[in-house]
Amino acid sequence: MKKPVSRVYLDKEPKAFKKYLRRQEKQNERTLRLYQKPYKKISQYQGTKTLFFTIIVFSIIALFFSYYEIPEYISLSLHGIVHKFTYHTFFTSLFVGTDDWLSLFFLFIMLLILYFMARNIEASQGTKFLIILYIISCLFTALFYFLLRISLISIYPLNSYNLYIGLAWGGILGLFSYSLFPIMNRKITALMYFLPIRMNGRSFLLLIVLLRLFPVIFFVWTDPYVIVFYLPELGGILGAYIVYKYQFNLR
Repeated sequence: MKKPVSRVYLDKEPKAFKKYLRRQEKQNERTLRLYQKPYKKISQYQGTKTLFFTIIVFSIIALFFSYYEIPEYISLSLHGIVHKFTYHTFFTSLFVGTDDWLSLFFLFIMLLILYFMARNIEASQGTKFLIILYIISCLFTALFYFLLRISLISIYPLNSYNLYIGLAWGGILGLFSYSLFPIMNRKITALMYFLPIRMNGRSFLLLIVLLRLFPVIFFVWTDPYVIVFYLPELGGILGAYIVYKYQFNLR
């Protein structure tokens, strides 16, 4: 009994068949080389790493601007925008989180705590979404700053007082709160000032808001400037909530 012959052998002439075999050999060699290459792990969470690195770099630069008493050239300042045309600070202030060394230390600790939350957002929603969420939170922080700064214009005139802020903390709180919105009623454990605290997401969010409100309640009567220093970051939480609700309504 004859063995069945493949149609390839029957249909191809000797020369064409040899060319066919050579092509198949080359294809097999390329495939083999591909699988024999050492496996290179693709670096993940590049968006999170790049964003956090940029925040640290710009915050360090802001320290020197503050030292030379020109913070309005890197931080957001209504005084600087009106009198010195520092429009570029709409961009640079997005990544400024502090202008003193002690605050830089706490900023670094906060970024370490937030890192796992931010990379989860990036893994589930994508790098583009992570950056957009951060920027929207920062922009709402800027909006709160302008509204609060204008409300104090009779006490602190623009031509005499330079009240400036960095927007990075608003973006950071936006990322942090966005991670809490889906787990508002779930118990979680997180570090708060180096102490592990267990509570539900709603309580964590309330605690964050109260930490911004308490200094204002205690010191606003002696120095109204504190509302510009502490409250704009709450705009970051509002911006993140709007993004979250928009996504929720699309589902």
